[in-house]
Amino acid sequence: MTISQEHFRSELEKLPRFKLSQLNTPLEPLDRLQQALIDQGVDVPNRMLVKRDDVTGLAFGGNKGRHFEFEIAHILAGGFDTVININHYHSNQARFIAAGCVKAGLKYHIVSTDMVTAPITGNLLLCKLMGSVIHRSPNEYGRQVAEKIFKEEKASGRKPYILSDDPFVDVMGMIGFIEAGLELEDQLAHLKIEEPVRFWGLTGRSIAGLRLYAKNRGLDWRATACQYSPSTVEDFQNVTAQQSKQVVEMFDLEKSLNTDDLEVIEEYRGPAYGEIDDRVIEAIQMLGKAEGLIIDPNYTGKAMSGLIGELRAGRVDASETIVFIHSGGLPQLFAHADKFND
Repeated sequence: MTISQEHFRSELEKLPRFKLSQLNTPLEPLDRLQQALIDQGVDVPNRMLVKRDDVTGLAFGGNKGRHFEFEIAHILAGGFDTVININHYHSNQARFIAAGCVKAGLKYHIVSTDMVTAPITGNLLLCKLMGSVIHRSPNEYGRQVAEKIFKEEKASGRKPYILSDDPFVDVMGMIGFIEAGLELEDQLAHLKIEEPVRFWGLTGRSIAGLRLYAKNRGLDWRATACQYSPSTVEDFQNVTAQQSKQVVEMFDLEKSLNTDDLEVIEEYRGPAYGEIDDRVIEAIQMLGKAEGLIIDPNYTGKAMSGLIGELRAGRVDASETIVFIHSGGLPQLFAHADKFND
């Protein structure tokens, strides 16, 4: 059974929502990047496009804008007034929650759990500018710090909320990209793009949401996710398949994801999370010079380096239209400025 677009829209409308982003984001051609690769002797698909979720608007934009319209509404519906988030120094999520909390009138603590002696720049600087209370802590003490903040805020009469303690956080990204699926289906039809279509992005709930949407719509949409974190491919695939079952139940769908519904490639994750290699630097510079598009070093830069690398290796089906998911994250680029100074 194929689930209709109307069913998806109806289920989305039932969820509480707090407006944060400018959606329907553009779908644009990557013609000049395509030509740059052809000039290098690379065989490329007939169409290469980019979904511009970097232009969702608030606080430098990004795909997290889709996610947190549902999460901020969920927090407000629970009567909470203080949000506590444990996350990485480079976290886009931390930045966007900061902006969402400002818009919703919520107090926000960010426990930044790595690179504790690094200067406050990039996303963490933006958190500071938006009034976040910043706590620097080694990773092994992050949870302890968050629980201390929780107790202190509760003792002061506030109602605090630790983000990672709520299972809804695990599915809101898929929910946000079910809506992106609705947008993309209409945009691809408008451009008369024929299937198969391959979405190219990162391991995470965003690309999983697109694949879940396509599977229930009966669309020949495929997905490649580049691994950027130290977790294993098997862990990502198993956790994603399990979380998709929650969305299937929430939306009254027919099909959840299987572990093989997302192709995952590991070769482009770089030395470690938050560290980049020459392939990422080349990808950032190549896209900037070809299209005037800026991508970040930790996420979209690794995804684009993966796309370029796989095209050069001849491992991308030329019959597919490639849609690159630009998920934003631009502030992180400034934390790596020294890599681009030659």
